[in-house]
Amino acid sequence: MKILHVCTSIDPQTGGPANVLARLARVQSEACGHEVHIITADDPARVRDVSAGLGAARLAAGGPARGPFAKGPRTVEMIDERLRTGVDLVHIHGLWQHAPHVAAAKARTARVPYIFRPCGMLDPWSLNQGRLRKRAFLLLRGRRDLNRAAALHFTTETERRLVEPLGLAPPAHVIANGLDWGEFELQPVRGAFRAAHGIGDRPLVMFLSRVHHKKGLDLLLPAFARLADRQAMLAIIGPGEPEYLTHLQARAQQLGIGDRVIFPGMIAGRGRLEALRDADLFCLPSYQENFGVSVIEALGVGTPVLISDQVNIQGEVAAAGVGEVVPCRVEPLAAKLEAMLADRSRLAEMGAHARPWVERTFRWDVIAGKIDAMYAAVVRA
Repeated sequence: MKILHVCTSIDPQTGGPANVLARLARVQSEACGHEVHIITADDPARVRDVSAGLGAARLAAGGPARGPFAKGPRTVEMIDERLRTGVDLVHIHGLWQHAPHVAAAKARTARVPYIFRPCGMLDPWSLNQGRLRKRAFLLLRGRRDLNRAAALHFTTETERRLVEPLGLAPPAHVIANGLDWGEFELQPVRGAFRAAHGIGDRPLVMFLSRVHHKKGLDLLLPAFARLADRQAMLAIIGPGEPEYLTHLQARAQQLGIGDRVIFPGMIAGRGRLEALRDADLFCLPSYQENFGVSVIEALGVGTPVLISDQVNIQGEVAAAGVGEVVPCRVEPLAAKLEAMLADRSRLAEMGAHARPWVERTFRWDVIAGKIDAMYAAVVRA
């Protein structure tokens, strides 16, 4: 099958959707034997390393993107050219910006079926951020683009349920994001991250994601400050705007925990797995999280998780018994942090269940098969 993926950015620093697309495209091209093309609005120089890691999939970056809708100067030309060469299906990732809209409009003109993966952008929380602009976009472009899609691809049942009140017409498919299990087969040896940062054997809570206000770090810092154990450390790992990082560092100082909170920046590749393996507990108290790939990565190395009830995979995590779920408030988050770190045997039990659960449920070869079945249904229709 000839597949075209379109996304505004595949730069890993933009967060989960970009990372998921890169891994999906590689599996589709190498393990499934599809001809896979990706078009983005990235600056080609910024995603050269990403392109090298896509296996047989081919990336065309039409940026650098400009303006409020992240318009890439060559994106339209690239989409037109790829559709002229012939594709069976277009898989669009994200919403609100220029590339997804153009991909939908051009696919309709070319009579090529397309699928939208909204990436959480239709969740009520997301719709309320810049509400007036998004309402106008839906009215003028978005609803037509979505309603004329051949299918909507949600990554959790929670996401599908949250979008249901919009009354969109296409059939919904719920297929999770995956992990390249080859990365996880060799379990990292504990100690490398701790040694590099002088943590020793002290309790370690870890956040690993894009450092952004929606991730609930304004909850995590004061909750961590309430821990009775004054030896515990908190690592906040990931890329973020310098101004926001400076704000968080100042906030940690105000709370009296500046010497126990570290900001290592972005850690990629094997290093991120070594970091996650060294944590006693992974914490993601987001106000909105469509899936939470970092949650599954933490569980994949056997580290239990504490997540908010706005992380859409929270139902699956709770049902599997590999983590705990709390509301987005400081008090319950602090209480749960305290209780989980105090019960080491329970942490060990959750961690032992986590790794085999992730292997059974989220391997990309399993997920790619489900996506192939969705593609086949769309093309038949």
